[in-house]
Amino acid sequence: MDGLTVRRYIIKTREFLFSRKNRDFLVFLFFFFISTIFWLLQTLNETYETEIEIPLSLTNVPSDVVITTDLPDGLTVTVKDKGSVLMNYLYGPSFSPVQVDFDSYDDNRISGRVQLLPADIQKTVYTRLLSSSRIVAIRPDTLEFFFNRGAYKKVPVRLAGVVETNPSYYLAGVRFVPDSVVVYAPPAILDTVSVAYTQPVAYNTLSSDYSDTLQLGRVRGAKFVPSGVRVRLNVDIYTEKTVEVPVERINFPPSKDLRTFPSSVKITFRVGAALFKSITAEDFVLAVTYEDILNNVSSKLPLRLKSVPEGVSNVRIEPAEVDYLIEEVGEE
Repeated sequence: MDGLTVRRYIIKTREFLFSRKNRDFLVFLFFFFISTIFWLLQTLNETYETEIEIPLSLTNVPSDVVITTDLPDGLTVTVKDKGSVLMNYLYGPSFSPVQVDFDSYDDNRISGRVQLLPADIQKTVYTRLLSSSRIVAIRPDTLEFFFNRGAYKKVPVRLAGVVETNPSYYLAGVRFVPDSVVVYAPPAILDTVSVAYTQPVAYNTLSSDYSDTLQLGRVRGAKFVPSGVRVRLNVDIYTEKTVEVPVERINFPPSKDLRTFPSSVKITFRVGAALFKSITAEDFVLAVTYEDILNNVSSKLPLRLKSVPEGVSNVRIEPAEVDYLIEEVGEE
């Protein structure tokens, strides 16, 4: 591009900028900019409220002390001051942390609980602010932490919540990894903790095994290690099985004997597929006591199971009543 072409561009640009129409627009922009500056200065000189975040830390904790409930990471402080000051709080250098010195509260070693008074918190926060600022509110308004000097015990993990399966399935088992955790707490709280429950859960319409990672529910003043566990829900399908069980007699006099017709009956029940082979007729006890005979007013004898194995449900006896005969037998 030669010098003549450049000169032409400069002339055209000058004519465009300094034409009457554009000159009026530039004047408008100038005064708009000046008015914006004055508005901003006036606005920053007025009083407002805003929230600022100030970090919080616990210092000088001895090596033999376990903090079982920590302080929050920071404080949310509502401050009232001029806009220019608040802008500096929001966009200026970060606040230095408010430090809570453990040594100042070490005389609480018996209770293991330290509560900081709101007035003390506010006094410390004021040291981070300019003298013109006023604190309207602090959240949380009360601070506390719990600690102990190594007292702990091991407790089992339990599931809190609801587990529902599809109608043809059932919950065969719940397994945790790890199945127990260590809990640290001040002695008065430690004595009350016997189980570590998970946070509440709701599992619906399960039809297969399911695994999940769960956090343990909080206990005020206590700390669980680890704080989370892996849970595995074993889901099994229901199936039906039928076995033949003899009718037994119990507490009969030596001179009496019982005959039933039939002498054995069929028992049909619902059981999980995993237990199908292990449940046999020997696991059921179908017995009639002599007292049942004396109290019976019917011509048939109703049958009831005296023992049912674990994991069995929806048990049916066929037939539910039998004919019977009491025989006199000679005493030996």
